[in-house]
Amino acid sequence: MKRLSEQPWFAASQGEMRQVGRLLVVFGLLGVVAGAWAVGFVEMVEVLADWLRWPVDRDAPFRTAWPQGVGWLAVVLPAAGGLVVGVVCSRFAPEAMGPGSGHVIDAYLRHGGELRRRVPIMQTFASVVTLGTGGSGGVEGPVSHIAAGLGAWFGRVFGLNAAERRVLMMAGGAAGIGAVFNAPMASAIFTAEVLYAEMDIEHEVLVPAIIASTVAHASFGAIRGQSPLAVPEVHFSHGAELLAYLALAAVLALAALLFSLLFRRVRRALGQGARFPLWARPALGGLGVGLVGLAIPQAMGAGYGIVDLAFGGVGAWALLGLALAKMLTTSLTAGSGGAGGLFAPSLVIGGALGGVVGHVTAALAPGLAVSPSAFVVVGMAGFFAAVANAPLSTVIMVAELAGSYELIVPALWTCTLAWLLSRHVSLFDQQVPTRMDAPFRLSDMMGAVLHRIPVREALDGERPITVPPDLPLRALVERFAHSSQAAFPILDPQTERLLGVIDGRQLRRTLAESGVDTLLIAHDFQSPALVVRADETLFEATSRMAASGFDEVVVVEPDDPGRLVGLLSRRQVVNAYHRRMLERAPDLPAEDDDPSGDTDLADAVARGGVLVDVDASTPDEAIAEMVRRAELPAETDRVGLLALLRAREALGSTGVGDGIALPHPHADDLGAIDRPRVVIGLLRAPVDWSAYDGKPVETVCMLLSPSGDTHLALLGALARALHDPTLRKMLAQRSAAKHIVAYLRQLDA
Repeated sequence: MKRLSEQPWFAASQGEMRQVGRLLVVFGLLGVVAGAWAVGFVEMVEVLADWLRWPVDRDAPFRTAWPQGVGWLAVVLPAAGGLVVGVVCSRFAPEAMGPGSGHVIDAYLRHGGELRRRVPIMQTFASVVTLGTGGSGGVEGPVSHIAAGLGAWFGRVFGLNAAERRVLMMAGGAAGIGAVFNAPMASAIFTAEVLYAEMDIEHEVLVPAIIASTVAHASFGAIRGQSPLAVPEVHFSHGAELLAYLALAAVLALAALLFSLLFRRVRRALGQGARFPLWARPALGGLGVGLVGLAIPQAMGAGYGIVDLAFGGVGAWALLGLALAKMLTTSLTAGSGGAGGLFAPSLVIGGALGGVVGHVTAALAPGLAVSPSAFVVVGMAGFFAAVANAPLSTVIMVAELAGSYELIVPALWTCTLAWLLSRHVSLFDQQVPTRMDAPFRLSDMMGAVLHRIPVREALDGERPITVPPDLPLRALVERFAHSSQAAFPILDPQTERLLGVIDGRQLRRTLAESGVDTLLIAHDFQSPALVVRADETLFEATSRMAASGFDEVVVVEPDDPGRLVGLLSRRQVVNAYHRRMLERAPDLPAEDDDPSGDTDLADAVARGGVLVDVDASTPDEAIAEMVRRAELPAETDRVGLLALLRAREALGSTGVGDGIALPHPHADDLGAIDRPRVVIGLLRAPVDWSAYDGKPVETVCMLLSPSGDTHLALLGALARALHDPTLRKMLAQRSAAKHIVAYLRQLDA
């Protein structure tokens, strides 16, 4: 979004005021639409539940068994709902499966605030079916995803740029939560905070999110009325109680780790397991939910009935069992692809655990006269702070839930400590550490640097190899074979003026034809030159490269477009960028820059392994899936590694042709990856990787090695090995990793 000037508001220009007014109208309208859509969504969930005679869990009494003749529904309905969701969504919108918050975070950080138009419709359908049939999830997460999709749609309708679309999408997400949850301020802060794993906040999102969330909350209440949780009177009266809240923070952090591990294990085995077709996975998860719910009915649905039980004085052991059961059913629902939110279940789990600690504290220290209900409220916020890396918004949530600031001190204490104790735990893999790590911000920063470097500064001073138009094909091929240039300018022999360039792709196709090599000259391969003036910026040059698909651009004099200055390659652009960044970097003590010498390709592949049936439809998905599945040291920062790979991919496609891609991060330090690894991914279906020859990629070889001589040596060895026909055949036949490594050793010998 455009920043307002630093002047007082009354001194702002008319254009700025119009911009503010326009965005206020857009955010307000988004809040109204999100609130109305949320009303319809909640009504549909309840209508389906009533039609199926499914008990509304918030009003259900505590029970240990289903009424006569109803128990079998607990198994059948969630599985049937999961089957419907799987069949429909796998065909039309796979992103509507599973918790939607991760898709919103990813769209904001990496895709310019773009969500497909069908997302609101498909997410509504999938979530209504999942929740209406007893899946373990809440309405807040799905409504947030739906409203974020509406925000993305608004961005397209109003013709907003990428920065404005990102903000509008997150404002929609805040509006969705604010509409159905009685905490509009906490909802707004949460959407600005949940993007990052560290204690950071996207301040550009905050004000728009507050506007949209408040309007959505008011719209929802005006139509349907608000039904907040019935929180009994709570109090915090003695500083010694903070010791008990310290224990609560420790319990919540441990539970957050358990919940995260359980969710990821289910998602890896079921939601992402290649053994099961995509459409069947939510049904299997629903079947598991039903089996758990057959014994513990309260573990199904949103689970707010568990919070009511915690307020009502149910014993500590019962609450602990309910919390563990809720973790399991939520993991089975969301981890298998069921469209249920994680917001409500996390609050429920935290509330139950808060009740456990509250009861234990009351029994062990009766003199403190603690309020167990206060522990329930603080536990709800503290657990969500731990699993979502959102300690700020959850503190505000306590005040909004309790209707007072009575619990602000224990909430600050508990949420902060729970977050600190579980900083590396999160349900959202899409988060990045801080604002500076956001991929779009990295791209903006690189663009800002490239805007400041003229093309002439990036040239290495070497005169490119040129050819006359009458050069025979045999001589032309000879020059190609002995040069690293990808393009050869054609110059007029008399005037030395630029006529065009050799189209290398057409030359390769011609070489496959027999009997024509004596008939052709350089002029037959001439095509218009992709040119850039020497006084233009590297940003303009790389933009033309990206638009054309060429890796080199011809540089001409600013005042004479026919006079050749040189050739600019992607490599030169990257080198110029790094030089400029090093010039601005502070002086650092010199370090030993000797390479490790660990350049054995077979050993690198043995450490990295071979991943079979990598399921992806885009290069980004393929890289992300390989990072997720790769055998890496336990302490590896996979999120940071993925960001490095994406940044390298943004510099230019790593599709090297012939069905091969070689993604490799550009970094001097890869943290826990201290020895080079090559992870080979065999894609389930070919993926368009923007390779120079137009061929889709089937084999992805991800080289993980710090930049330097070792990196370059392994990259060259890998490129050479992949042209060996026997190795290519072994990869196509999905040979075992040990056989591939053995053959690489044989090649090296």
